[in-house]
Amino acid sequence: MANWIGFAVSVNCGEPLGSYQGTILEANGSTLTLTKAFRNGFPYPEAKVTLNAADIKELKIIEPRSEPAEQPHSTVAVTKISKRGPRATVCENLQANPSSSGNQGPVAGGSKSAGRSSQSQPPIRSKPIDIQPKGNKNNSHTGSYGGSGSTPKGRGSAAARRRNEACFGGDAAPARDEFDFEGNLALFDKQALWEQMRLAHKPDLVRQADEVGKFRHDENVLGGPAQESRRAIRVPDALRGPLDYVTDDGVLVPALSGAARRRLWEGVWRAGVGEAAVTLLGRAVADVALRLVGGGRRLETRNAHQTPVIVTLAGMNTSGAAGAVAARLLAAHGARCALSVCGGAGADAGAEAARRALAAAAAAGVDVCALERLPGPDLVLLALHDDAHEAAAGARAWLGGARAAVVAVEPAERGAVSSRAAVCALLPAALPPTRGRVFLANVAPPLAIFSEQRIAYRPPFGASAVLALHAADA
Repeated sequence: MANWIGFAVSVNCGEPLGSYQGTILEANGSTLTLTKAFRNGFPYPEAKVTLNAADIKELKIIEPRSEPAEQPHSTVAVTKISKRGPRATVCENLQANPSSSGNQGPVAGGSKSAGRSSQSQPPIRSKPIDIQPKGNKNNSHTGSYGGSGSTPKGRGSAAARRRNEACFGGDAAPARDEFDFEGNLALFDKQALWEQMRLAHKPDLVRQADEVGKFRHDENVLGGPAQESRRAIRVPDALRGPLDYVTDDGVLVPALSGAARRRLWEGVWRAGVGEAAVTLLGRAVADVALRLVGGGRRLETRNAHQTPVIVTLAGMNTSGAAGAVAARLLAAHGARCALSVCGGAGADAGAEAARRALAAAAAAGVDVCALERLPGPDLVLLALHDDAHEAAAGARAWLGGARAAVVAVEPAERGAVSSRAAVCALLPAALPPTRGRVFLANVAPPLAIFSEQRIAYRPPFGASAVLALHAADA
């Protein structure tokens, strides 16, 4: 049994012992001892394992015992060759291929016997080794590692060939020479692979949508009902203005003519909700004004030295009433507010509402004064409705020297003053670009006033109280 020591074997002992692989360390008629053992494919925790012959069901020899190779002579230490790899490699090349060099001289680092034999020969010179490229002539990737034209020092030696043979089962140089690296790389489309990997886990419908283009977070990928919502408001052609607006959600909001807007406001006052609508319009104006003056950065208790100054130029009409309400709300937010009445009393129902709003603003701390006593403002609320009228000449002259941002409240279609933003209620007017950004305020109007004008109205606000509008053709 001693003849089997050193053999690598695989032993099947059945259940529950399992299978063992290892090298036979000891063997007799009754037991078998394995070292470097694996049990069921996992390393055995002990240094050796002893199996009873009665438990062994099958035994296979994996590898016979390796015999030590005979050494003809030991003249060069392995450690010395590994430390001086480049010189030893050149020697091996010269000795393995004597025809590649015409003359060979003594090599430093050789053995003592080689040195003694070289003394009996005449001194000769060695010429450089010529490395001839071979393999596929069309292969232009000769600069790669292992290529025939750029073999680094020591990599094309016999030791390197032996390593290649041990790793690949043969010399790998011919395979590398015959392989067209650049041609194969040109056939590989990385972008197509990345797209395939990115879309592999998505449903077909979403994958097709990604191929069409990118969508915003608020855009509908599937389409369909979103197209109906774009025409939620339909206005007769006789009442339409010269342009249409669209919201950020894609809802189309048509502009009305000045006469149609006046009739809508008259319907609001007749329904008895005029003052409530004015209050909601003033709230929307105050929200837009707070954005323009810096919001929480300016209106903060520890930032009292940067309190914004807001001036309101109000007329005795619906626009003036909304401007006075906005001034009162802004004063409640901590802004320094002043108000001046410009123009005479209007004839519409909003005149009385403007008087009550002015009294409430004065009681809330708003400074009601003449134009010449107004402070230098950060923002001006222009609540005159028609700032091109002769009665607004003084206000226009004062605005020319104020140099502040202007928010127009319920402005008319024609205007003489440029503004940063304009806030409208009900449905917007067709305002020129000089009015700036257009906002539509939700004043909760009765739906009956739209039916009276033959307007198919569906509220476009959603969860917002103020909608930003953009020109539909922009």
